Amino acid sequence: MKKIAIAATTLALVASTITLAPAANANTRAENARYGLACATSGQVAAKRGADGSDLICKVAPQGSFKGKRVWQYAKWPTLKGLDVLVPAGAGGGYDTTARRMMESMKAEGVLLSDATYRNLPGAGGTTGLSSFLNNDTGKAGKMLVMGFALVGGVQSTKVSFKNSDAVAAARLMGEYEVVVVPANSPYKTLQDLVKDIKAKKTALPIAGGNLGGIDHYTAVQMYESIGLSIKDLNYIVYSGGAQVTTSLLNGTAKAGISGWGEFQAQVEAGTLRLLGISSAKPVAAIPTKTFTEQGVKMVSVNWRGFMLPKGTSDADRNLVIRALDVARNGDAWKANLKKYVWSNNWLAGKDYQNWLEGEEAKIKKLYTDLGL
Repeated sequence: MKKIAIAATTLALVASTITLAPAANANTRAENARYGLACATSGQVAAKRGADGSDLICKVAPQGSFKGKRVWQYAKWPTLKGLDVLVPAGAGGGYDTTARRMMESMKAEGVLLSDATYRNLPGAGGTTGLSSFLNNDTGKAGKMLVMGFALVGGVQSTKVSFKNSDAVAAARLMGEYEVVVVPANSPYKTLQDLVKDIKAKKTALPIAGGNLGGIDHYTAVQMYESIGLSIKDLNYIVYSGGAQVTTSLLNGTAKAGISGWGEFQAQVEAGTLRLLGISSAKPVAAIPTKTFTEQGVKMVSVNWRGFMLPKGTSDADRNLVIRALDVARNGDAWKANLKKYVWSNNWLAGKDYQNWLEGEEAKIKKLYTDLGL
């Protein structure tokens, strides 16, 4: 574990709009077609409306969540024989959960024909896994990397020569807000209780979270700035996943933890951890706590995750994966996961995702440069 202090800054978070896909409960015109939405005329073509830029066809779905219904769908059902997913973090964390739930959803929808396999390679802000993916999986079919905000920051914090966009972008999938938790026996009953003690103890009060430069770290930075402290007052302890953060809270190494709701949900519901606040602009019905802003800490932060393919992946192979992911993310299993983990739909695919990712890398590189990191 490490104690981290960085210069004060105002974080520019992910510049994207998170929206929920419309329900397929009415016929949708060709110019507005998306996979899975109801359509009126069998055989009608919606030109270039597929997630990969291919055409969609109005016809009765042969399988999946829309089986037997007339919806906009791909001319040929997209199937993948198998997938091996590299997870650049420990088991049980956000990357691991996202990868496993999406692979399960793909299989449930019939676009992944066998169980996926997983390789967890944590370390160095996630760059150990990214390096392995870039160096060992180039040109290989059936390989995939799950990544997100934390890995973009990890590349900058570890000063490696490679970056996420060196791989081929498939799709950005989801977004989630951050929460602050403490052990159930903690004296902190509210976020203001914690804030009061942070101001009094400063670096004597350890806060646990994920990778250096990741969303948990940035949320901690914003939190300290919002309560009028210098980031030099932050004692941030780095762990590779939510399970390790929870352990640090329960054994007293850390006094509070920061991560996504999915990392702590089971422990909160079991009564092991207590929620103090969420980093959303408005309350989230499924998460029983007040926002930071409602409690006087005026800040909002959001995480995101997506999938990359190996260098050398052809456009045709990338587009096949995009189509399969699009089918899965519109299916019942993935929608159930969005609800279960309180994730927002944050879809962006192919070249649009690649261009957006390169922009995010440039912004975070500038931020780290400005901070002298």
